[in-house]
Amino acid sequence: MNEYDAGQLAAGFRSMTMLTALVGRGGRPAAVRPTIELRAAEKQYGWLPVTINNDERGVAVVTNLRLLLGAREIPLWAITAIRPGDAVWSVALEIIGCEEPLVLSGPWVPWMSVVICAELYGTAWPPAYAPVQENSRENLVTA
Repeated sequence: MNEYDAGQLAAGFRSMTMLTALVGRGGRPAAVRPTIELRAAEKQYGWLPVTINNDERGVAVVTNLRLLLGAREIPLWAITAIRPGDAVWSVALEIIGCEEPLVLSGPWVPWMSVVICAELYGTAWPPAYAPVQENSRENLVTA
């Protein structure tokens, strides 16, 4: 992964943490002033620097309907799985019609992942990767 500024890493993590709490309380990501032409009923949530497939750097734009990576447009409904990537600050997106997962990394990718999960699942985490809470009674294993 390419190196990012420590300030960006801290800001991205802080924003992800705050958005996770908001979505956990039933809130929704906030729309921002669009930097792209939006479709009817589309809201832009942000644009962020990313490294794509551990190779090229670019800008990702995330809306309530799609993820844009340069000229590539991915409808959110085409994302079939979201899982943590192998590298720090990364996510692997499985997409209909793609044999290999799309791996995005960067300081704002955790925040973007929460936005996508909020749109797809109404939660801050993908169903199979919700963090385990140590104090939760539901997580207790009984013999």
